[in-house]
Amino acid sequence: MQSKSRRADPLPPEERRREIVSAVVPLLARKGATVTTSEMAEAAGVAEGTLFTVFPDKPAVIFKAIEMTLDPVPVCDALGEIDPLASLETQLTEAAEILLARFETVSALVEVVRSMRDAGRGRSDEARRLVIESNATISAALSDLLARHHRSLRVDPSRAISAFRGLIFAGGSPLMPSEHRLTSSEIVSILLHGTVRKADV
Repeated sequence: MQSKSRRADPLPPEERRREIVSAVVPLLARKGATVTTSEMAEAAGVAEGTLFTVFPDKPAVIFKAIEMTLDPVPVCDALGEIDPLASLETQLTEAAEILLARFETVSALVEVVRSMRDAGRGRSDEARRLVIESNATISAALSDLLARHHRSLRVDPSRAISAFRGLIFAGGSPLMPSEHRLTSSEIVSILLHGTVRKADV
């Protein structure tokens, strides 16, 4: 006689939180603060009651989503996997693709916090702190990348990083019309070669 299959052990609370938030992030980025807890639960494939066993309320889900999205470790890991023997242009293009993919989601979620009025009071400052700390860590990873090519640079690497990240901001900002956003290749071309033909300078 075949024994009944044993139900899988429930996930630890922190692992359950991360699983739910990972599923909810794209929904938040698309719908903003208007998303309902019912929609969050559906996206995560859990009952709405399960959502409230690991989160006290909807703002807590949103703030955890911000925290997870701003975690710089996955970005730094991806930057570290770029081929160090590739050309500077190739390395920067891959870095731009990584940062652009993250930027739009981060911008959307920070805007969600700003739109939450009373529930977001005080959290905007926390989100700003996380953004600053995350950006500092990512800039350090970019410094490692540019250090390989320091002899090719005519400006200090820190200034090159500022210019690069400024172009990422312009290229990925959801406030820019989609037709005006810059691609990763355009960002790197403008950074390395400028916008004026040499003969016209």
